[in-house]
Amino acid sequence: MDPFEEKLRRLRNSFNTGKTKSAKFRTEQLLSLGHFLQDNKKQLHDALTGDLGKSAFESDMSEVILCQNEVDLALKNLQTWMKDESVSTNLLTKLSSAFIRKEPFGLVLIVAPWNYPLNLMIVPLVGAIAAGNCVVLKPSEISKNTEKALAELLPRYLDQSCFAVVLGGPEETGQLLKHKFDYIFFTGKDGPGQHPGDGGSREYSVKALKHKAIGQGREPIKRCRCP
Repeated sequence: MDPFEEKLRRLRNSFNTGKTKSAKFRTEQLLSLGHFLQDNKKQLHDALTGDLGKSAFESDMSEVILCQNEVDLALKNLQTWMKDESVSTNLLTKLSSAFIRKEPFGLVLIVAPWNYPLNLMIVPLVGAIAAGNCVVLKPSEISKNTEKALAELLPRYLDQSCFAVVLGGPEETGQLLKHKFDYIFFTGKDGPGQHPGDGGSREYSVKALKHKAIGQGREPIKRCRCP
């Protein structure tokens, strides 16, 4: 039995209703995410200490504050980001107006690494919420304390019909990737069962991969269209 099928169907159905597209919904979820960071700061500090030996100061500087800054930035700019972008017309369309309207991808998967288990989960989540997507969050099973904190605490703050935290190791991740996602944000080095392009569904349209080539003269983010 597939442990993810029903949950993913629920999220997909929620997205198809258009629920996530309004500025009101996006703002509410971003505010709730900010409350999650502030209300649970001690639990997050303790989890990061248990997983990585980080002090409260280091946890704030490398994880919590960066996440909160991202939330604040999105709240400040959301209305601007959502506006249609006017573009010029040509001779054939001179009597019409033309614009670019930004649309969410749909169902997004975020797979976080062990070394920045909060930062590289919440920061891409902020962008996904601001863009109007439904999201599946897969924390690293290696950072067990942070994984547990995210799984227990985050659903209390976000709309559970649109956002879900799933748990498991490489085997479960491989099974998860057999499903269709419209966008995948993955952070980590290539490895069996850990790379979104390995053995997963070929139906998803875009991947963003932050990989081990950082610092080797390559782009830290790769985006590619998949067949």
